[in-house]
Amino acid sequence: MANSPRVQRWLPALWSALAVVLVLGDYFTGPFVSLTILFVVPVALASRFNGAKWGIPMGILLPLAHFGFTFLWPPERPSGDSLINAGIRIAALVGFAVLIDRTTQQAREIRVLRGLIPVCAFCKKIRTEDQKWQPIEFYITQHSEATFTSTFCPECGAKHYGQYLEKPKTTPSGAEEGVPASPPSSAQSD
Repeated sequence: MANSPRVQRWLPALWSALAVVLVLGDYFTGPFVSLTILFVVPVALASRFNGAKWGIPMGILLPLAHFGFTFLWPPERPSGDSLINAGIRIAALVGFAVLIDRTTQQAREIRVLRGLIPVCAFCKKIRTEDQKWQPIEFYITQHSEATFTSTFCPECGAKHYGQYLEKPKTTPSGAEEGVPASPPSSAQSD
C-alpha cells in the first residue's frame, strides 16, 4: 500500500485527518468519556508507514490537545493531575511510536535476504530487483551487515597455485631436493 510514491505523499495527511477526527470526538464526548486510548491508532499508523518523524510529534500533540480541553470543560480534577496525565500519555505514545518505527525498520532489513535469490549458475552473480547482475559479494554486502575477505579452499589452492603450495621434499641429509646442499662449515679459527 505505502510503496508507491504517490500514496506515500498523502499518508501524513490521512494520519493527521484521523487525529483531528479523534480530537474532535474527544472534545464533543466531554470530560466524562475519554477517547484518548484511540490516539494510539494514528500514532501507530504514522510511525509504521512514515516513520518516527511523524509518529513522535503526533504522540506529543494529541495528549496536549486533550490537556487543552481541561480548560474548556468544567473542572473535574485539579489541573496538576491533568498535566501529569498528559505527561504520562505523551511518554507512552512517544515510546510506542519509537518502538513501532524501530520494529518496522528491522522487519525491512530482515526481509531483504529472504526468499529465492536468482544466482547465475556459471559466474555466481545475483540478479537484483531492477534486473541487473551484481557479484555475490557486492550484493550481500549491500543487503546485510556481512563483509567478505578473499581466500581460497585447499582444492582451488592446489588447482591454481599447486606448484607454490607444495612443501619442498627433503633428502636424508636434510637438504631440500633440487637445492644443492651447503658444504659443512669449517670456520674454526686459531
